[in-house]
Amino acid sequence: MTFGLRAPWRLDGPSKSFTWPARGLWAAAGSVIAGVLMASPAAAAGTPVPPNTTNSATAATGAKGLSALDLRKDQKIVRAVVRDDGTLVAGQSFGASSATRVENPVGTYQVCFDVPVTNGTYVASIGIPGNSGVSAPGEITVVGRAGTDNCLYIQTFDSTGVLADRSFHVVVVYTKKRD
Repeated sequence: MTFGLRAPWRLDGPSKSFTWPARGLWAAAGSVIAGVLMASPAAAAGTPVPPNTTNSATAATGAKGLSALDLRKDQKIVRAVVRDDGTLVAGQSFGASSATRVENPVGTYQVCFDVPVTNGTYVASIGIPGNSGVSAPGEITVVGRAGTDNCLYIQTFDSTGVLADRSFHVVVVYTKKRD
């Protein structure tokens, strides 16, 4: 929907028209760029970031990916929502077979899926089940569970970095077959 408003400046010719949604997108993009620049340690120090030699070799050869056709056929997603006591929220989980809180130390969990996820990408975030309420702030780590190909080892922390029981969400994107 265009309101016909014109920008108050000229760029070597007639003024440029912007719709209100376009202005919102420009404002959001500017905010994101400013946030990235402000959050960068190198930007804060005013020094360039040196290349990472470990990642530079990988970047030069390129990551092995899937073609567009293979991507649709082979890429799969499983997910789990887990309460702070280690119980799996069945209505918000898909492909998860179990979740348990490991007794020692506090804030340590195991989440298992119906499929092998070792070739997957794991993304986890602190968050409560359901659609209302607010989660206590905190941090989370996730890694594949040693000795199995279908479980994850997750630890949750309070906002000061101390292990603490927290509810969380975890998503795994994986492929059934790889090159």
